[in-house]
Amino acid sequence: MGRQRKQPTRRAAWGGFDLSTTGLALGIRSARGEEAYAQTSMRGAVTWNGQPAFALRQIGTMIELLLRRLKDDGWSLDGCCLSFAVRQHDMVLLDANHQLLMPALSWQCNAATAAVRRLRTLGAEETVGRIEERFILPKLMWALGKERRLRHAVAHVMTTGDWIALMLTGKARLSTSDALSNGLLTQNRKQLAGDVMRRANLNPDWFPKVIQSGRVVGTTSRRPVPGDSAVWAALRAQLPGSKIVAGLGDNHATGVGCGLEEDDFETIVVSAGTSGTINRVGRPNRPLAGNAACFEYYRNRLLLMMLADCCKWYDRYVAKFAPDYADRLDALNAEIATADLHGIRRVLHAAGREVYPPGWAQLTRGQQAASTQFSIMLELLRLIGAMLREVPGTRGTVGRFVLTGGLSQSPFFRQVFHAGVQLLEPAARVEISARRGPLRYQTAAYGALLNAMRPGDPHAATRLCPTRAIPKPPAAITKLLQYHLTACGLERA
Repeated sequence: MGRQRKQPTRRAAWGGFDLSTTGLALGIRSARGEEAYAQTSMRGAVTWNGQPAFALRQIGTMIELLLRRLKDDGWSLDGCCLSFAVRQHDMVLLDANHQLLMPALSWQCNAATAAVRRLRTLGAEETVGRIEERFILPKLMWALGKERRLRHAVAHVMTTGDWIALMLTGKARLSTSDALSNGLLTQNRKQLAGDVMRRANLNPDWFPKVIQSGRVVGTTSRRPVPGDSAVWAALRAQLPGSKIVAGLGDNHATGVGCGLEEDDFETIVVSAGTSGTINRVGRPNRPLAGNAACFEYYRNRLLLMMLADCCKWYDRYVAKFAPDYADRLDALNAEIATADLHGIRRVLHAAGREVYPPGWAQLTRGQQAASTQFSIMLELLRLIGAMLREVPGTRGTVGRFVLTGGLSQSPFFRQVFHAGVQLLEPAARVEISARRGPLRYQTAAYGALLNAMRPGDPHAATRLCPTRAIPKPPAAITKLLQYHLTACGLERA
């Protein structure tokens, strides 16, 4: 027998989707503060001319699956506000009838090297900011060169998030969050970079009207929309009266989901998730050292540095050396609490691989786990030091550090974070996310949810991302960390 569907007993007021390379997730929240979360694996991964891409016809089916799971658990989503956080740099091409012309080239497509060189020769970066091969602007040039039929067929160019909003509302808009990080807008005014496009032999009329992320695109359409299908028509029928809010790129959403406010220039948030991210809000016109990636953050910009392997690094350690603890990480943290910290050794890491120190097999399980967590935090602290130097002339203005993400559940990891921050910025407050519930560590989905709340509550992150102080660490941890930071050449920023 199939799963019996409950009668709706809770109504979602807001929802946030996170469309990543590996899956689609949906977090929802009621007006009373109840939350729920559902996720499914990504479908439709393909290649186009040898490059990674996604066949987007699967997206509607994936959304429907998540809605059905939540409805089976007694949730109603009628009339809610929804927003999407989507893997950045997805490129969608439509014909005059709004039919998909090709799969959406993903951020993993880095084939547009010649197009980037040409754009730089044309002086495009003076208008749109730094351009990379994965950005939509050069990828569009590359795709048109690979299949010349596209130039005669293409009528609309947008991001995947904007295409989803189109299918739900019938309105084509270009959300600033992802558009700005794809070379499509002028950096100073967030307007379509038409002059740059024309110089590159691209038609600015292909791009929809620009809308500021966080504003309402429209309401789910009761009528057929351009490029419609039975799946999307059914989806809109399941979401009657729902408002669709212009979405965010995934990095922007992660910053929002970590609790950063758009004018909070004194806080750095460290998310120790699958990958580790160092997030900071910067003023749009301040000079930078040039080591951070820059994304829109509503009126300002998000400065971001990333450690590609964070929880993934720890998961590899557990799988190799402590497989019995894979579902009992709290028990592993308990072994760290009783371990002799003098046995901690640094684990070196590069290109997704770890090099374990001599004598590793003689360490206790607690010492091995502590060594791994310590080494991960050491790499994050190196990035924190770089972030403190990223905005010249602002030394001492960062007064608060917040830790979130899956590894923040470890008391030892929190202690090393506190010790490291105090060594780098002695006067700063050191806090941990105090969020609870199923969305506690789902920062991108939670950021999209907060973005859905933005039209009516632009400062929701202040209320809904509580923090608490991390207790002062033992002197032994501070002393050990100070030795390793000095050995790495990382002194106070």
